[in-house]
Amino acid sequence: MVAKEDDLTPAHLGWLVSSRTANQQAALKLFTLFEKYPKQMKSAQFSSKAELMVAACFSLWRAAFLADKTGARHAVINDAKTFLGKMLTDNAITYPQDRSAREWTFNYYMNNAMNCLVHLGQEWGEVEAVLSAEQKVTKGTTKPSRRWDRHQEAFNIALGCLEDALKKTQGIASTPKASRKQRTQVESDEGDRA
Repeated sequence: MVAKEDDLTPAHLGWLVSSRTANQQAALKLFTLFEKYPKQMKSAQFSSKAELMVAACFSLWRAAFLADKTGARHAVINDAKTFLGKMLTDNAITYPQDRSAREWTFNYYMNNAMNCLVHLGQEWGEVEAVLSAEQKVTKGTTKPSRRWDRHQEAFNIALGCLEDALKKTQGIASTPKASRKQRTQVESDEGDRA
């Protein structure tokens, strides 16, 4: 693999630190939801959403490290071929291979994040709206950092939607208990009258 120049400009390094911070804060919030709502997260209603959220979060985290790429089509194809060659030769891929083939791997992680967010957007229209707006603005061409920012924004919105949906389950869960208690009280009162 050909060694690539790292973007060591203050502008890119500043973006890199702030983007990783934003993603790590979102990851912590997601982790907290796993802790706060363990039964709900394992339920049929939320387990696939939880998996998609973790996949999107990880993909965005990794992609942030790879965003200093040119986006030139020939560079993407060269890195794709080189990446595949390393996979076949070494039978292993780690971060250094991701980094050295970032013209292709950035796209791989971003596409994975996008696919997860599209699935989540089918239920949460706010997520879909951000993704649609991005497609209209960029029409397929945009700076990698801008692309990442918009996907992280969509992820943050999905995180808020997930939290809201989980909170609603607490309200729903307490309502049937109250109703059951009220029904029991009513049945008891009716029995006393008979």
